[in-house]
Amino acid sequence: MNLPLLNYLADCQPKVRSELAIFSQNIENDLVQFRVQGIQIEECAGCYRLVPQLALLDSMQISTALFPYQVHYQPIISSTNEWVLQNIPRLKKGDLCLAEYQTLGRGRRGRQWLSPFAGQMIFSFYWALESQKSIEGLSLAVGLAIAETLGAQVKWPNDVLLDGKKLSGILIEISNHKNGLLNLVVGVGINVSLPAQTEINQPYAELCKVDPNVDRQILFPKLIRHLYARLERFEKEGIDDKFQQAWQARNAFFNNEVNVITEQGVISGIEQGIDSNGYLLLFSENVLKTFNGGEVSLRKK
Repeated sequence: MNLPLLNYLADCQPKVRSELAIFSQNIENDLVQFRVQGIQIEECAGCYRLVPQLALLDSMQISTALFPYQVHYQPIISSTNEWVLQNIPRLKKGDLCLAEYQTLGRGRRGRQWLSPFAGQMIFSFYWALESQKSIEGLSLAVGLAIAETLGAQVKWPNDVLLDGKKLSGILIEISNHKNGLLNLVVGVGINVSLPAQTEINQPYAELCKVDPNVDRQILFPKLIRHLYARLERFEKEGIDDKFQQAWQARNAFFNNEVNVITEQGVISGIEQGIDSNGYLLLFSENVLKTFNGGEVSLRKK
């Protein structure tokens, strides 16, 4: 993909062909590649314009709403998680990176996270904890905060569902930055409005289907503030009774027959929520079993 050309088009203003020629030796081929990736390019009267799925974000307005956290807006980026990882030495806890489009977005277990231009809420933020602090259950706190803000449900360990379909993905990574703290990068992708031809290999949800007037500009600060409040409470209280009750209230699979897929095989049972470590509880073969995140997947039977 021709990233210099894509970056030049990212302001979504009309460009004449001679301007694009500075960034491309084969304009038609590059535009075809963009369209294959779901990026809409409009051609009219010799001008080319990148058509965003939704109105572009106003980063200054979001920055003001989230002060004192620093908001770094990168319309086109390889990965917001990667940007935060590379910039941790100059970031403060809670500083974040927003994007309209990721070329190398990653999901759980290295899966690609597809992102149409300006059709999602894509962001990563830096978070730091005392080095001895356990982060077991932290991804559940992130998922719960997103679900609470968006009126959605959670699926263990950290998926957010709407009408039983995936609405959001979460990726938490640990940095080896040496500052005596446990340094984390939390990445989030939320489907807001996706082009009809988007190819995703599982059922997916979009916020626009339940709220056609959804406004990312308003939703971003609201979500971030609630998310940070949840994480601060998690730091103090962990997965206590109140947290378990709040998570259970949004648990999409509670009391459902499920399959837990492990490296050793598939275990079937009745999903019973989470324990104080954030582990999955499964009633199987007359025994209550527990599973941690690791390489375990949960599927409705």
